[in-house]
Amino acid sequence: MSLRRYSKYKESGVEWLGKVPSHWTVMAIKLLSPVQRGASPRPIDDAKFFDDEGQYAWVRIADVSASNGTLRETTQRMSELGSSLSVKIEPGELFVSIAGTVGKPCISSIKACIHDGFVYFPRLRIPPEFLYRVFEAGQCYAGLGKWGTQLNLNTDTIGSIRIAVPPSDDLSGILNFLDRETGKIDSLIAEQEKLLILLAEKRQATISQAVTRGLNPDAPMKDSGVAWLGEVPARWRVMPVRYVAKIGNGSTPNRDNPGYWTEGIYPWLNSSVVNQDVVLESEQFVTASALQECHLPIIEPPAVLLGITGQGRTRGMAATLMFEATINQHVAYIKPEERIVRVEFLRRVFDMAYQYLRTESDGGGSTKGAITCEQVGRLSIPIPEIDEQLAITAFLHAETNKLDILKAESERAIDLLKERRSALIAAAVTGKIDVRERSSVMEAAA
Repeated sequence: MSLRRYSKYKESGVEWLGKVPSHWTVMAIKLLSPVQRGASPRPIDDAKFFDDEGQYAWVRIADVSASNGTLRETTQRMSELGSSLSVKIEPGELFVSIAGTVGKPCISSIKACIHDGFVYFPRLRIPPEFLYRVFEAGQCYAGLGKWGTQLNLNTDTIGSIRIAVPPSDDLSGILNFLDRETGKIDSLIAEQEKLLILLAEKRQATISQAVTRGLNPDAPMKDSGVAWLGEVPARWRVMPVRYVAKIGNGSTPNRDNPGYWTEGIYPWLNSSVVNQDVVLESEQFVTASALQECHLPIIEPPAVLLGITGQGRTRGMAATLMFEATINQHVAYIKPEERIVRVEFLRRVFDMAYQYLRTESDGGGSTKGAITCEQVGRLSIPIPEIDEQLAITAFLHAETNKLDILKAESERAIDLLKERRSALIAAAVTGKIDVRERSSVMEAAA
């Protein structure tokens, strides 16, 4: 899509804007509206501030992240008392996050209350959709805010942001154009995201089929005696992991004790490593004193690592450890007897068991969710002969590589589409492209 530029430009005096159309007006957001901050009743976890039947929804950053730009629902509602101690916004109002996920805009379609991690714009003199697009482009707040552990903005920094405001006719055309064009891009992104889901399902099905049924479709089958496994080839054994492997987890040495960390030389891993397929290095190291005094296991490679705690996706995820290391309490290691089970095959079994382990650990009554080493040890797994294990792992290596290539291509396509989307919005709201003619043609065609 080729779009022409405006005929005349002027210097805006604002770095992120650059030159803007000569008939646009550059002004600070605070001149378009007061910028006011939300508020939270304290303590925020007090039940009296919430009511499932309350008139006003309670907005958290997670609600905004899940909203796709328009707030239609939240997970909590406020009581009359709670809403009286917060800041109320009405349908159609724009608000923006100023902490955590900084600069994320949202337009509410419901009555809601916002906390002090948001600002809003009462009496806004331009359509909120235009200011939404300005923040969505993500350039206007770059370099602003205060850095602690993360970027934070406030009412003054938001209010001092200078934007370029087009005349009303131009503004309407820009919004219509962006609605159409970003809608097209969003549809393409959604198609790629569906493909990623299908690829993940295909990958899981391929692994599950191979490690529970083998590669010979004509092999006689038997009941495994384990509900979640179903039938397995008649020649295979089914045994609990504890009979064929050593299982354990580690700990986190006291961070306040420099004797455990300063000049540490022994690799120490946390649960983030299970996001990798193969673990080849460590970013953190502990000392010999930590190894001895904190009961840290020394894990010889190769071994399977398993995320065992938390509500995130890492709980139940497996990786293959390929160097000697130790681990924290959020990771379990499984070191099999190689004459019975090869690590490569065992790793694929745990890939297959991911959802089962998560479901079982959710049923344990813990609000946090945890897989115990005892649960891992009790897990019954299929065990073919070594030569068949090697054939299965070789087959899965080839098949999953094909699927991973397709996944990488799809993810790259999504990244490019998102870059295109952001660039298009930025160009439109700063006047780098003139969409008036195209918008008029599209409206006439509609």
